[in-house]
Amino acid sequence: MKLQMAEKWKNNQSSVAETISHRTGVGQNELLGGWHALLSDLLNSMRSYLMPAQIITFQHLSPQEKQQFQHIFNRVHVPDSACGVYLPSSVRNQLMYSNQGLEIPVQESTPRDDGVLLFSRLSSHSIIINVLLAHPPYTPAVDVYEEGALLAGYVYGSLDECLAAIEGVVQTHLR
Repeated sequence: MKLQMAEKWKNNQSSVAETISHRTGVGQNELLGGWHALLSDLLNSMRSYLMPAQIITFQHLSPQEKQQFQHIFNRVHVPDSACGVYLPSSVRNQLMYSNQGLEIPVQESTPRDDGVLLFSRLSSHSIIINVLLAHPPYTPAVDVYEEGALLAGYVYGSLDECLAAIEGVVQTHLR
């Protein structure tokens, strides 16, 4: 029975890897390059506010977003080699929709997540860590981009697991 379960898990992991590879391709591609450039531009626009070993956020947050940021700020230790930005769902929607002259889709009016965390080095955004703080039925996940390519991806069973793992992911990729 254990052997069957192990084989099923192994096959599932291979299937997931094949799906990811098929969707994004291996190495650099236009879609990931554009996403990496967008995130890099965002971090560059915030350059004067970024601080080593700190997570920053925006000035005007709702009470719930302030509470989420405080929880993240208290849980996640950022190494000296990195800096972080918390983008609550409302800010992300402004960037992706409102600032582009688009209406926020109805399905985005109720947040499916607690926002996004971005991490990079202070001096360079060639590597960017993008953390999605998703609510069920979606999955909290971390993507690591390097020069327009997906370098690594991590998926977690809960927000708590994701928050607990962030420091290690940041240390691994942004030493």
